[in-house]
Amino acid sequence: MSIRYRLTEMKDNISNKPKKGYYAQVVTKGTIDTPTLCQHIASSCSLTTADMAAAIIALSQNITKYLLDGYNVNIDGIGTFSLSAESKVVEKAADIRAQSVKVKNINFRSAVSLKKAMTNSKFERVEATQR
Repeated sequence: MSIRYRLTEMKDNISNKPKKGYYAQVVTKGTIDTPTLCQHIASSCSLTTADMAAAIIALSQNITKYLLDGYNVNIDGIGTFSLSAESKVVEKAADIRAQSVKVKNINFRSAVSLKKAMTNSKFERVEATQR
């Protein structure tokens, strides 16, 4: 197994003395969808593909429920989901009302164990035209 990458030219349109060079950018092999993931997990344990699909649907629904209720959601070995908020900038705190606050983003912070598992990654360089 290896992670493919390509070299991408650095673009700096802001600074007066732009840096020249290249950086590594991961080239994905595609996206694994839920049915495929369920089949692969089911083939390595005693659960059926339908059991796995139901578990993933329930997981998604419960992550949503708890985020909406103001919790962060931590899944051991995977990571933590949390929300960030946004509102208009006002001079007086009393001018911000709940109706004007919105979800800005759903954030994900990977578990240390998941990140650590990536430290043994092997990389393979591909040409810029390969995808």
